[in-house]
Order: sequence, then structure tokens, then C-alpha cells
Amino acid sequence: MFYIIYGDDNYRCHEALKGIKAQLGGGDLNEINTTVLNGRRLSARELSEVCDAVPFMSSSRLVIVEGLLKRFQAGEKQSRSNNNGDENGGALKEWQVMAEYIKGMPGTTMLVLFETDMDPKASNPLLKALSPLADEVFHLNELKGKELTAWIKECTVKNKGKISASAVSLLADYIGGDLWLLTGELNKLITYSGDREISDKDVREITSFAREDNIFALVDSIMESRTKEAQIMLHRMLGYGTAAQQILVMIERQLSIILRLKDMGPNVNQQEMKQRLGLHPRYPLEKTLRQSKAFPLPRLRKAFHCLLDTDIAIKTGKYEDDLALDLMILELCKN
Repeated sequence: MFYIIYGDDNYRCHEALKGIKAQLGGGDLNEINTTVLNGRRLSARELSEVCDAVPFMSSSRLVIVEGLLKRFQAGEKQSRSNNNGDENGGALKEWQVMAEYIKGMPGTTMLVLFETDMDPKASNPLLKALSPLADEVFHLNELKGKELTAWIKECTVKNKGKISASAVSLLADYIGGDLWLLTGELNKLITYSGDREISDKDVREITSFAREDNIFALVDSIMESRTKEAQIMLHRMLGYGTAAQQILVMIERQLSIILRLKDMGPNVNQQEMKQRLGLHPRYPLEKTLRQSKAFPLPRLRKAFHCLLDTDIAIKTGKYEDDLALDLMILELCKN
């Protein structure tokens, strides 16, 4: 089986991946039969060798490849793509030939190309070449407008809650399409309201701590190497019901914004910055500008590698969520 999951809706992409993982049905053996590969440094030969491996005491095995599709997205910087040193142009031919392998891939292997950070408007020749071969393609971009409000209503009903139309609109306005955060906030609102309908007053009271305030405080603590304070903030967020994956996404998003701000020239005003970055009008850009000036590029690069390692450790079950995040904080707080 061959699946492609991509888009900028991190939550729904992970939900789609979770559904595929459920097909393994191997219980305790799922971890052994799951392999996560970094597609940015992967060759087609290496992938085929992994996919040819026989599952251990199970009917199937799962191979997840992250970063491969984005490697061939138009506008991405050219980089050394495999061990032979070929540039992206040569590597693309290699991966397009890989289509023949996928057609005859062992039936015991479930291969997933997973990408949550792609420009939906940019051309991608590899995606175009491989999509027709996929058993299913999940193209999941951030929900907006009526789709977002419909999702909020559906999620509330699914969790046995009730919510007014005005509360739905207010929640969508406060949080936008971040479904990780919306899920956590809805769970709290449903618990708080009990059997009655969630009102816009409830939304204002319960979601009074903004996502930005928490993540800014956490990033500030990391930036200034205040390890103990960063861990307190981390466990406070976990105590609020924030999922581990959501915290990773929030930190990655904030660091990505910092990185993109560093690339902008000095003559760009704040309004234009927000437009280029697609930020909500309420987003406190001044705090991010301050963080951008204080966070050197080498440390940013190390931070992104640390986030990737933590993500893989959680997905493969190497560490429990809380332990993986604690280790991540210790690493990020190093100068």
C-alpha cells in the first residue's frame, strides 16, 4: 500500500497518519515494524532496501518518509541530495524511476510520504509523478471560513458537547485553523460547561490565556537558557491538556517565523511582515522581532534538528511524550 499525506494542516495530516498506523494491527509489535526516514538525505536505493524488509511477526510493516516531497518543491534551495553527491535535478530522475519499484513493492509494506510544511501553490514534479500511483492521497490544508466553523461544531458534538453559533465564531476568530489548539480548548470548554451549551462568555473566560503568550514565554525561557523555568512552562502547558505534538508544532512554528524574519530586509514594516508571514492581526510581532534579534542562526539550526529528533522519538515510541519533551527542553536550553 502506498499513501501520500501532505498539506499545511498539521493536525489533520497526523490524524490521517494515525488512521494508517491503525491498519498495522500488530499491538506491541507496531514499534518494531515502523520505520521513520528523513527524506532530505535519502536515496531511492536506501528506501527500496527498507521497504523490501520482511515484517517481524506481523502481516505488514510501515515505512514513513518525511521531507522527501518538499525536497523537490519549486523554490526550495538546491542541496546535495544523496550519498553520490548528485544535485536535485539528477535525484529527481532517480525518484521518478522509483515509481516502477512502487508498482511492484512487497504487499506487506505500507509506504507513506508525509509532509506538513509545503507551499500548496508551488509546483512539485515528484508529487505529480507519484500521486497517480498512490492508493490514497491526503491533501490537507488549513481549514478556514465555513469549513473551520463546521469542524468546530463537529468536534464539539463528537465530544458530547454543545456550542452556540456565536461561540463557534469567536473561537475560530481567537485561534484560527490551529486544530491542535482548538481541540485542547474545546475539551476544556466542554468540561467547564457541563451539560449546558458553550457560550461566547465561556470562550472569553476559558481561553483567556492566548497561545502566543504561552509559546512566547517558553521560547523566551529557552532562548535565555532558563531551563527550570522552561520546564515549568512546558508542564503547565501539558497540564492545560496541550498535546505533546501540538507543543512541538507551536515551537517549530515560532522558530520558523523567527527564521523567516531574519531573511527580511530592514526596510520592511511590521504590517507588511504580517502579510508576508500570513499572521493573524492580533499576533504580537514585536515580541518575535525581539526574539529574532537574540536567536543566532547556528542555534536556530540546532533547534530545528532537536525538534526533528524529538518528533521521531515520540512517533517511534522511543520515549514517552513527557520524557521526550523534557529531554528536548534540556537540549534546546544549551547555549
